[in-house]
Amino acid sequence: MLKRLIKKQIEPRPMKGLLAHFGEPNYLLDAVKSLRGLGLKKMEVYSPYPIHGIDEALAVSRSKVPWISLISGLCGFGAALLMQGWMNAVDYKLNIGGKPFFSGPAFVPIMFELTVLFSGLATFIGLFAVCGLPKYSSVFEKDHRAHKSTDDEFMLFIDADDPHFNENTLKQKLEKLKGIEIRWIGK
Repeated sequence: MLKRLIKKQIEPRPMKGLLAHFGEPNYLLDAVKSLRGLGLKKMEVYSPYPIHGIDEALAVSRSKVPWISLISGLCGFGAALLMQGWMNAVDYKLNIGGKPFFSGPAFVPIMFELTVLFSGLATFIGLFAVCGLPKYSSVFEKDHRAHKSTDDEFMLFIDADDPHFNENTLKQKLEKLKGIEIRWIGK
Protein backbone atom coordinates (compact mmCIF):
# COMPACT_ATOMS: atom_id res chain seq x y z
CA MET A 1 0.00 0.00 0.00
CA LEU A 2 2.86 2.35 0.82
CA LYS A 3 4.36 1.73 -2.63
CA ARG A 4 1.08 2.73 -4.28
CA LEU A 5 0.90 5.91 -2.19
CA ILE A 6 4.49 6.86 -3.05
CA LYS A 7 3.92 6.07 -6.74
CA LYS A 8 0.75 8.19 -6.68
CA GLN A 9 2.75 11.07 -5.18
CA ILE A 10 5.56 10.80 -7.74
CA GLU A 11 3.37 10.25 -10.79
CA PRO A 12 0.31 12.45 -10.32
CA ARG A 13 -2.73 12.28 -12.57
CA PRO A 14 -2.23 14.73 -15.45
CA MET A 15 -4.51 17.74 -15.10
CA LYS A 16 -6.60 18.81 -18.05
CA GLY A 17 -9.53 21.12 -18.34
CA LEU A 18 -10.62 24.70 -18.90
CA LEU A 19 -8.72 27.64 -17.48
CA ALA A 20 -10.42 31.02 -17.19
CA HIS A 21 -8.79 34.29 -16.13
CA PHE A 22 -10.65 37.03 -14.29
CA GLY A 23 -9.61 40.60 -13.63
CA GLU A 24 -11.57 41.05 -10.37
CA PRO A 25 -12.10 38.74 -7.38
CA ASN A 26 -15.85 39.43 -7.37
CA TYR A 27 -16.17 38.15 -10.93
CA LEU A 28 -14.31 34.99 -9.93
CA LEU A 29 -16.51 34.47 -6.89
CA ASP A 30 -19.67 34.94 -8.97
CA ALA A 31 -18.36 32.47 -11.57
CA VAL A 32 -17.64 29.83 -8.93
CA LYS A 33 -21.09 30.21 -7.39
CA SER A 34 -22.76 30.04 -10.79
CA LEU A 35 -20.79 26.95 -11.88
CA ARG A 36 -21.48 25.20 -8.57
CA GLY A 37 -25.15 25.82 -9.32
CA LEU A 38 -24.69 23.86 -12.56
CA GLY A 39 -23.39 20.89 -10.56
CA LEU A 40 -19.65 21.26 -11.21
CA LYS A 41 -17.53 20.17 -8.26
CA LYS A 42 -13.98 19.70 -9.54
CA MET A 43 -12.75 23.30 -9.65
CA GLU A 44 -9.67 25.05 -8.34
CA VAL A 45 -9.11 28.76 -7.79
CA TYR A 46 -5.73 30.49 -8.03
CA SER A 47 -5.45 33.94 -6.53
CA PRO A 48 -2.70 36.31 -5.38
CA TYR A 49 -4.49 36.73 -2.03
CA PRO A 50 -7.34 35.08 -0.10
CA ILE A 51 -10.84 35.92 -1.31
CA HIS A 52 -13.56 36.16 1.33
CA GLY A 53 -16.27 33.60 0.66
CA ILE A 54 -14.40 31.47 -1.89
CA ASP A 55 -14.09 28.48 0.46
CA GLU A 56 -17.85 28.37 0.98
CA ALA A 57 -18.46 28.81 -2.75
CA LEU A 58 -16.12 25.91 -3.59
CA ALA A 59 -17.54 23.82 -0.70
CA VAL A 60 -14.05 23.19 0.64
CA SER A 61 -14.13 20.92 3.69
CA ARG A 62 -12.32 21.81 6.88
CA SER A 63 -8.72 20.69 7.18
CA LYS A 64 -7.69 17.66 9.25
CA VAL A 65 -4.37 19.27 10.21
CA PRO A 66 -5.65 20.93 13.44
CA TRP A 67 -6.90 17.55 14.67
CA ILE A 68 -3.54 15.97 13.84
CA SER A 69 -1.82 18.74 15.83
CA LEU A 70 -4.15 18.37 18.82
CA ILE A 71 -3.93 14.59 19.03
CA SER A 72 -0.16 14.54 18.63
CA GLY A 73 0.23 17.33 21.20
CA LEU A 74 -1.84 15.33 23.70
CA CYS A 75 0.30 12.26 22.93
CA GLY A 76 3.43 14.31 23.63
CA PHE A 77 1.94 15.56 26.90
CA GLY A 78 1.04 12.02 27.93
CA ALA A 79 4.44 10.65 26.91
CA ALA A 80 6.23 13.29 29.00
CA LEU A 81 4.02 12.65 32.02
CA LEU A 82 4.44 8.88 31.72
CA MET A 83 8.19 9.12 31.11
CA GLN A 84 8.88 11.42 34.06
CA GLY A 85 6.49 9.59 36.35
CA TRP A 86 8.17 6.29 35.58
CA MET A 87 11.69 7.68 35.95
CA ASN A 88 11.10 9.58 39.18
CA ALA A 89 8.46 7.52 41.01
CA VAL A 90 9.17 3.93 39.94
CA ASP A 91 12.50 3.29 38.25
CA TYR A 92 14.96 5.54 40.10
CA LYS A 93 13.51 7.04 43.26
CA LEU A 94 15.55 9.91 44.68
CA ASN A 95 14.30 11.97 47.57
CA ILE A 96 15.40 15.50 46.72
CA GLY A 97 14.54 18.13 49.32
CA GLY A 98 11.60 16.11 50.65
CA LYS A 99 9.40 16.63 47.59
CA PRO A 100 7.11 13.81 46.48
CA PHE A 101 8.36 11.33 43.88
CA PHE A 102 5.52 12.15 41.50
CA SER A 103 5.69 15.95 41.51
CA GLY A 104 3.48 17.59 38.87
CA PRO A 105 4.92 21.13 39.02
CA ALA A 106 8.44 19.80 38.41
CA PHE A 107 7.21 17.98 35.29
CA VAL A 108 5.64 21.05 33.63
CA PRO A 109 8.64 22.23 31.53
CA ILE A 110 9.25 18.79 30.00
CA MET A 111 5.52 18.24 29.41
CA PHE A 112 5.34 21.58 27.62
CA GLU A 113 8.41 20.86 25.49
CA LEU A 114 7.27 17.41 24.40
CA THR A 115 3.78 18.70 23.67
CA VAL A 116 5.23 21.34 21.35
CA LEU A 117 7.74 18.92 19.80
CA PHE A 118 5.21 16.19 19.02
CA SER A 119 2.62 18.68 17.79
CA GLY A 120 5.08 20.56 15.57
CA LEU A 121 6.52 17.45 13.93
CA ALA A 122 3.10 15.85 13.39
CA THR A 123 1.74 19.10 11.94
CA PHE A 124 4.60 19.26 9.46
CA ILE A 125 4.20 15.63 8.40
CA GLY A 126 0.39 15.82 8.44
CA LEU A 127 0.38 18.92 6.25
CA PHE A 128 2.53 17.16 3.68
CA ALA A 129 0.25 14.11 3.74
CA VAL A 130 -3.05 16.04 3.58
CA CYS A 131 -1.83 18.31 0.76
CA GLY A 132 -0.41 15.40 -1.23
CA LEU A 133 3.08 16.84 -1.21
CA PRO A 134 5.59 16.72 -2.76
CA LYS A 135 4.18 17.52 -6.18
CA TYR A 136 6.88 17.36 -8.78
CA SER A 137 5.17 18.94 -11.75
CA SER A 138 2.17 20.97 -12.78
CA VAL A 139 0.60 22.01 -16.07
CA PHE A 140 0.87 25.61 -14.90
CA GLU A 141 4.68 25.62 -14.65
CA LYS A 142 5.29 26.41 -18.31
CA ASP A 143 2.23 28.60 -18.76
CA HIS A 144 3.41 32.23 -18.55
CA ARG A 145 -0.11 33.58 -18.26
CA ALA A 146 -0.77 31.33 -15.24
CA HIS A 147 2.16 32.92 -13.43
CA LYS A 148 0.18 36.17 -13.28
CA SER A 149 -2.16 34.55 -10.75
CA THR A 150 0.53 35.16 -8.13
CA ASP A 151 0.66 38.85 -9.03
CA ASP A 152 -2.55 40.48 -10.20
CA GLU A 153 -4.89 37.98 -11.87
CA PHE A 154 -7.41 35.43 -10.71
CA MET A 155 -7.76 32.01 -12.34
CA LEU A 156 -10.42 29.35 -12.28
CA PHE A 157 -9.52 25.82 -13.38
CA ILE A 158 -12.35 23.40 -14.18
CA ASP A 159 -11.25 19.77 -14.30
CA ALA A 160 -12.31 17.82 -17.38
CA ASP A 161 -12.96 14.73 -15.22
CA ASP A 162 -16.00 16.38 -13.64
CA PRO A 163 -19.19 14.50 -14.64
CA HIS A 164 -20.94 17.77 -15.60
CA PHE A 165 -18.05 19.02 -17.76
CA ASN A 166 -19.11 20.24 -21.22
CA GLU A 167 -16.47 22.38 -22.90
CA ASN A 168 -18.70 24.40 -25.22
CA THR A 169 -21.35 25.14 -22.61
CA LEU A 170 -18.73 26.11 -20.04
CA LYS A 171 -16.90 28.42 -22.44
CA GLN A 172 -20.12 30.28 -23.21
CA LYS A 173 -21.03 30.45 -19.51
CA LEU A 174 -17.58 31.74 -18.53
CA GLU A 175 -17.70 34.42 -21.23
CA LYS A 176 -21.01 35.64 -19.80
CA LEU A 177 -19.43 35.64 -16.33
CA LYS A 178 -16.71 38.08 -17.52
CA GLY A 179 -13.91 35.56 -18.04
CA ILE A 180 -11.02 37.32 -19.82
CA GLU A 181 -9.27 34.42 -21.47
CA ILE A 182 -10.85 30.97 -21.54
CA ARG A 183 -8.73 28.16 -22.89
CA TRP A 184 -8.06 24.47 -22.73
CA ILE A 185 -5.01 23.46 -20.71
CA GLY A 186 -3.34 20.10 -20.24
CA LYS A 187 -2.71 17.10 -22.42
